[in-house]
Amino acid sequence: MRRVGVLSFTLQGRQLQLSAFVEAGAPDTDRLFVPFADQTSGKETYGPGRYLDLDRTATSIYLVDFNRAYNPYCAYNSKYDCPYPPRENNLPLAIRAGERAPAVAAH
Repeated sequence: MRRVGVLSFTLQGRQLQLSAFVEAGAPDTDRLFVPFADQTSGKETYGPGRYLDLDRTATSIYLVDFNRAYNPYCAYNSKYDCPYPPRENNLPLAIRAGERAPAVAAH
């Protein structure tokens, strides 16, 4: 993955940021990949973290909607290799939105 930018936002009165990525070596894509972990990771949600996909915009203004957070394929099948969120994408608060921990985790 190749880091292409940082999303800065305010949540629960805190200034936060998440690095956004695209697949390295791939032609320009219209989607940003945003892997993240938070204080629910490993307790209420999948341990290593969850993902967001964002459509790229011409304005570089994005809606970070955690209701769209989803589990990686490896949460359901151990045959998949999934990227872990980088350390800088570990949020210091609980994101209680989006997909929760799968009923049967592969790890």
